[in-house]
Amino acid sequence: MKIEEIENPKFLKKLSKNELEELSNEIREFLIDKVSKKGGHLSSNLGIVELTIMLHKVFDTPKDKIIFDVSHQAYIHKILTGRAKDFDTLRDFNGMSGFSKMSESIYDSYEAGHSSTSLSAALGMALARDMNKKKNNIIAVIGDASISNGLAYEALNQIGSTKTKLIIILNDNNMSISKNVGALHNHLDSLRNKKGYLNAKNNTKKILNKIPYIGNKLSNIIRNIKESFKKLYMKEGFIFEELGIDYYGPINGHDFDELEQYLNLAKKSKKPVLIHVITKKGKGYKFAEEDTEGIYHGVSKFEPEVGILPNSDNKVMSWSEVISESLIKLMDKNIIAITPAMANGSKLIKFSKMYPKNFIDVGIAEEHALVLANGLSLEKKIPIVFIYSSFLQRGYDQVLHDIARMKSHVIICIDRCGIVGSDGETHQGVFDLTFLLPIPNLIISTPRDELEAVNLLKTSIKNNYPFCIRYSRNKIIHNETLTNIKEFKIGSWEQITEGNDGTLITYGDFLNESINIINRLKENNINLELVNARFQKPIDEEYFNKILNKNKKIFVYEESMIIGSLGSYLKTKTNKEIIIYGIKDDFICQGTRKELLKMLELDEESIYKKIFNEIKKV
Repeated sequence: MKIEEIENPKFLKKLSKNELEELSNEIREFLIDKVSKKGGHLSSNLGIVELTIMLHKVFDTPKDKIIFDVSHQAYIHKILTGRAKDFDTLRDFNGMSGFSKMSESIYDSYEAGHSSTSLSAALGMALARDMNKKKNNIIAVIGDASISNGLAYEALNQIGSTKTKLIIILNDNNMSISKNVGALHNHLDSLRNKKGYLNAKNNTKKILNKIPYIGNKLSNIIRNIKESFKKLYMKEGFIFEELGIDYYGPINGHDFDELEQYLNLAKKSKKPVLIHVITKKGKGYKFAEEDTEGIYHGVSKFEPEVGILPNSDNKVMSWSEVISESLIKLMDKNIIAITPAMANGSKLIKFSKMYPKNFIDVGIAEEHALVLANGLSLEKKIPIVFIYSSFLQRGYDQVLHDIARMKSHVIICIDRCGIVGSDGETHQGVFDLTFLLPIPNLIISTPRDELEAVNLLKTSIKNNYPFCIRYSRNKIIHNETLTNIKEFKIGSWEQITEGNDGTLITYGDFLNESINIINRLKENNINLELVNARFQKPIDEEYFNKILNKNKKIFVYEESMIIGSLGSYLKTKTNKEIIIYGIKDDFICQGTRKELLKMLELDEESIYKKIFNEIKKV
């Protein structure tokens, strides 16, 4: 079968077991080939091939709705629903999304790029189905890491109490982006190793009920000691059963017969059902199967025959590496690094091995990570939370209500700020400044280069304030012999160039574009002052007043939403005109940073022309 010729999943219903196994092998070969050329989420998709095939074989999609939690593991779903031909455009500008996309296909029932939303969404759809007196199935596919998030617990509690029909597939591959942690993960570990309990429980009940006169009484007695019995057998399914959700499993997520048997069982149920499916992340590709650090979770282009090779260019580092290496340089016994399941993404593996007692991975629990940090700070530790910008959105209340309100010495290293690129709307880090700026007591900063990053980190450690350091996904020049490491005065700005025709204020990665713009304007006899506003809050009031007193044009150029930006904050401090070049009120699609900046008219050429025209007006 040619994978690219698949139009819809209806053909699956006629396939034999051997044909299904052949199809799964072909899909894995197709995935490895395409993802190695385009980049994307590899391991999670390789592990869910058989499960996705059987979901489409047993259920009648799109009438039956499948909701993939996070949805980065929906590549097989896309293949089976007629989108294999589009994989050459995977994650490209105007190409196929790397996540579920309702505008892309009627088979995509929901959109998500963050974890643990599937259960709440599925319950909402199931309740609406019941109100409309329909009979279709709602299936939520959620991972063992995602189900440990608080949002999933809230949904499970409601699902059990409503008793409406809903099918939950717990895809248990024993690993998320980073190694799974926590009590629920340990509980699932025990279930993987104790499969006999469910059969023993059901068979015992059937036998007792068949005994004349005393069978039901004995069954009730047994039921009364149910909790003790479950504890004896490693609490198989105990959490879910107590919530009112029927539990089946663990089952082999790569066995077509077993999958079909239990999916059909769930299909016939009238209650909420959870099927615990064991899969192997990265199955079928040796390098991904042996990966213990999440390297093959989300990948760039690579050679399938040799796998992903480490970066050989020591002169270039990602911002994540720069911040992590800076922390190692400045390490203090009271520093505690905290991450919500992003140890590999935030480049903390080296730190975690060097200082295991000073490293905490809380799993997919952003809110908990921030309040945990707050508690540590109140006991005179120096917690540093490493978190992606788009994931910090989930911890907004904790930053505001706990950390900032109590003026706690918590440092938040906000990774992946600005335009992230190919992951699209759900991952663009363009909102953090807009929701952090209004919060009192926060210090917010963005470094322009490696030295400024080290200096800001040192400043954050030495000053007892809530302190945010923002940085992008870009790579920067690495300096192995950094000197002049120092503390900054809080709020201080830096003049990069002098100029009497106006002032351009910027920060972070846009400093490089701005220097080029300043030089091009100079060639046309336009001399702008360039200011590095490395602190977005508090601002350098003294310097800003000097800029205002020049009575010249003021431009603010930033990789952030205009609403709530530094520029809009500066506007509250003066009646004079400030021209802001930022992101307008819309979500940003997928694409490379270069493509997206051009689309948003924030690229070097666009800003040069805009400033040139504004100055010429004067």
